[in-house]
Amino acid sequence: MKLGDAFTMAVPPRYDTPHLFFVISDPSKSGGIYHIVNITTDYIRAGKDCILDVGDHHWITELSYVSFRDAREITPDLNLDSLVGKLVTMQAPLRQDILEKIVGVAKTTKGYRNEFKSFL
Repeated sequence: MKLGDAFTMAVPPRYDTPHLFFVISDPSKSGGIYHIVNITTDYIRAGKDCILDVGDHHWITELSYVSFRDAREITPDLNLDSLVGKLVTMQAPLRQDILEKIVGVAKTTKGYRNEFKSFL
């Protein structure tokens, strides 16, 4: 994975519904550690700090929100790349302007863990 990658991944408990995730930190600058955020239509869960609209990514078909509080740290031992074609399906990468928008909000929002912000 690399900065700006987008992918869908089936998540627990049933692994039956793919969720959209974006890579928002650069693993090449942090020993292979990077952070991913989930995209959701549930603004109550995600908050409205970073709103994405139809066209911001081809997978987004309605108003959506970046769920910074659900951000996950991926370490080399988790090897998310090994799940591509199984639980992970790669999508078109983020456009640079949308990536910059998301990272910019991540730097200031209270929803994104402070210990993650140093990776941005």
